[in-house]
Amino acid sequence: MLLLLFWSSASLGWLSVACVFLSYFFMSIMFPTIFALGIYGLGARAKKASSYIVMAIMAAPSCPNSWVTVADKFDMSRGFIVPMFCFAFVAFYGFNWPRFAKAESLNGVRAGAGH
Repeated sequence: MLLLLFWSSASLGWLSVACVFLSYFFMSIMFPTIFALGIYGLGARAKKASSYIVMAIMAAPSCPNSWVTVADKFDMSRGFIVPMFCFAFVAFYGFNWPRFAKAESLNGVRAGAGH
């Protein structure tokens, strides 16, 4: 995802356009995955965690304002740097999630290990 957004901001013509479409495709499956992984193994804390994940959606309206500010100052392709930083934070959190969750059932779980 980060590479797609980087290539989108690089102004590479049709390759950048294809990367924009592919990034939107991958964004469509992102929330169900984040939600499922975010409450995995939390037991009794799953209800509270799920409410925080749903409330985090309300932070998203601040991203377009930043995006437009960057796009106005430079150009639209450079605006894709804003979601790139947002997804970099999501990736950071995802890779460090077992350590942040501190759930008993997560002992021995490696981020990115698959099934």
